[in-house]
Amino acid sequence: MTEENKPTEREGIVFPYPEKDFFDQDLPKGVLSPSGFGRYKNCPRQFEYAYVLGIRKAPAISMVKGTCIHHGAEVVHRHTIEHGTPLGVEEATQAVADTFDRQGEQVEDATKEEKGAAKDAAIKSFRVYHRDAVPLIKPVAAEKPFAIKIGTVPMRGVIDLIDRVPGEYSLDDDPDLPPPEIEIVSDLKTTAKSWSQQRVDFDHQLTIYSIVENTDRVRVDILLEQKRGTVYRPLRGRRTRTEKKYLIEDIEEVASLIKKGVFPRCDPTGWVCTERFCGYYKDCRG
Repeated sequence: MTEENKPTEREGIVFPYPEKDFFDQDLPKGVLSPSGFGRYKNCPRQFEYAYVLGIRKAPAISMVKGTCIHHGAEVVHRHTIEHGTPLGVEEATQAVADTFDRQGEQVEDATKEEKGAAKDAAIKSFRVYHRDAVPLIKPVAAEKPFAIKIGTVPMRGVIDLIDRVPGEYSLDDDPDLPPPEIEIVSDLKTTAKSWSQQRVDFDHQLTIYSIVENTDRVRVDILLEQKRGTVYRPLRGRRTRTEKKYLIEDIEEVASLIKKGVFPRCDPTGWVCTERFCGYYKDCRG
């Protein structure tokens, strides 16, 4: 991997690459990310457009909304880690608004009114997160970058949150004392439709995070946007050694297909293959 082909850093993030021979020169940019792996699983042709051919599409307004809520959560939790208390709701909300203003300029398919409505919705949802989720969270790390080999595949990404939660009693624990605390990896999602427990149990992103942090505990922090308002809903899951093993096999198989140049189109009857959800639909299906 030559210096000019080294993966570019995301804004404000430095990945802890472990050694000089970490990168795989046969993969785009030398690494695979959780989002790239997920995109290939959804539609290999979409992966080719984005990661191999480098065809970038302007972000959708929903993506910008999610990004600014994530940034608000990050500044709140980093403040707790550094100072012992969360950042106040007004200061944190201002960070959400400022991020939306910067990134909203990149959106091409939304009117000024649509952007304004999305910004208002993002702020309302974030306030719910600050009110209902933040007091329950004991952050260990927020937006933590990683770069490790999973199986034989170099991967890099960012974990939304590592939280400290009460564990379970063992026979050796004193029942008069609170149970020992354990760490759990968490991912923040804003959605109009809640996740099923099955989706939590098989989400590949959470499984990757559990491998990176060597934990079996995972959680999705759902901000469920409903007509009557946003609801915070944490959904928990666990990962067994067998489930981690299966995912490592899947990652290695996907990496092998990428390096062979295998990028078939996905099933055209699924929601992934629609103009609404795929920015490459016109390039691919015409």
